[in-house]
Amino acid sequence: MVARLRPGKWYSAQALAQESGITERDVHSVLRTMCWRPQHGAKAERKKVGNQIHYRVFKQDKSVSVEELTTKLRPIVEGLKAEGKKNMATMVPAEVAMLAARLERLLNEWAE
Repeated sequence: MVARLRPGKWYSAQALAQESGITERDVHSVLRTMCWRPQHGAKAERKKVGNQIHYRVFKQDKSVSVEELTTKLRPIVEGLKAEGKKNMATMVPAEVAMLAARLERLLNEWAE
């Protein structure tokens, strides 16, 4: 089922149950567990939409440690915050572009 889902798209439990041919109760049971402990090569997130629970599932091909994420992303976030605090006259668009390029390089590195 995970292979057929579009990454990052939210699905209702009812839609997932119909797609996979199981009960909604089973969908909730499996995906609730996957929200806090990845299983079957995937991790899930949940949110409440109206009176329904919606899930989105991400493949877990690779994982990156929290320490590596914070170490490498913190300078980029801090640089973006600093640029965001400046007024239009002192802001440097090239700095924002450079930070975006660094972020893109990291994402590509982790995706390989």
